[in-house]
Amino acid sequence: MPLTILIGSNVHWWNAEAAYAATAAELLQEAGHRVFVLTRPNTLNAKHLQARGLTLITDIDLNTLNPIRLYQSYQRLKKFLQDYDVQIVNPHRSEGFFIYILLKQSLKTFKLIRTRGTTRAVRNSWFNRKMYCDWVDAHIFAGQVVLERVSQVVPLPSHKKHVIYYPADPVSPSSSNRHPQYYQEFQISPEDKTIAIVGRISPVKGHVLLLEGFRKLLKNFPNTVLLILYKHPDPKRPALLSLQEKCEHMKIGSQVRFIGPRQDIRDIMKFVDIGVVSSLDSEVICRVAVEFFSVGTPVVAFPTGCLPEIVHSQVNGILTKDQNADELAAALEKILSNPELLQHLSKNAHEQAVQRFSPSLFLKKNLEVFESVLK
Repeated sequence: MPLTILIGSNVHWWNAEAAYAATAAELLQEAGHRVFVLTRPNTLNAKHLQARGLTLITDIDLNTLNPIRLYQSYQRLKKFLQDYDVQIVNPHRSEGFFIYILLKQSLKTFKLIRTRGTTRAVRNSWFNRKMYCDWVDAHIFAGQVVLERVSQVVPLPSHKKHVIYYPADPVSPSSSNRHPQYYQEFQISPEDKTIAIVGRISPVKGHVLLLEGFRKLLKNFPNTVLLILYKHPDPKRPALLSLQEKCEHMKIGSQVRFIGPRQDIRDIMKFVDIGVVSSLDSEVICRVAVEFFSVGTPVVAFPTGCLPEIVHSQVNGILTKDQNADELAAALEKILSNPELLQHLSKNAHEQAVQRFSPSLFLKKNLEVFESVLK
């Protein structure tokens, strides 16, 4: 039977946490359920949600600290939940969460499921322990690392804990990995090896350590090209200019390509031999690693956030022991020096995308949680 579901994603930016909520909403809607997404108006998040054909609620402000506006939001949300007979409320953010709690206790008409995709500390208080253990019907965590962080403070009942990883739609392995146009566009020879990093340019993403590791790699593999695919649209952004200057200072500029925002990112991810996730912090969802797997590209990564959970050494990539350039270079060299290992990792990366990170599995697991609390 179709469910009526409210997903809370009241955030203004577009990041992995917002993408996780949007993906859940889209898959649930495609499966025939009635889905509403509560978000902030005129934001990048709202733009992405609208592009996916989702029904948005933007006139209920759960981010305000004004008590009068909070009371108005409480009344509007109460009316909405009653008018549409909402059965599942699934907030993905903590802002205004106490309003959901109050409405659940008042109406007793819906089940409350909290999805958490951040390792922000949970305050050790009576209210939080009561909320997490008693007032919330179930918890979905984007990774085991998130669950463990919460469990350090709150003794969650085992039946309320669920880990569901971010999905990516696998691409058929039968299609060619090589797109001829990229050789010419990026000035790459068919004999070259290629590695890539995808994401915003920020110190936390470890680009500097990657460049240091790449310089070491070039000593034994001089015909290797590094593609830095960045998502920020401003080519004059200071962090980008600083990274470009560092490449020139390290005398590796001829082997590095900076590629700005574009629509064919996954095709480029499929084109390269190895994906790199050199993040120094965060990465509690790490959708980019899963997206590399979905196109059959293995990943070399630092042991950050949820990466030890999803990157398995010698299976779908290599996870370094520490966050340093030497280990990164050694892992890349190990794969590039062994074509059979590269083929093995690529095959397994795609298989794990199907078996562990497919959209169908993501949807199935979310529905299992929803249905478990409705029994």
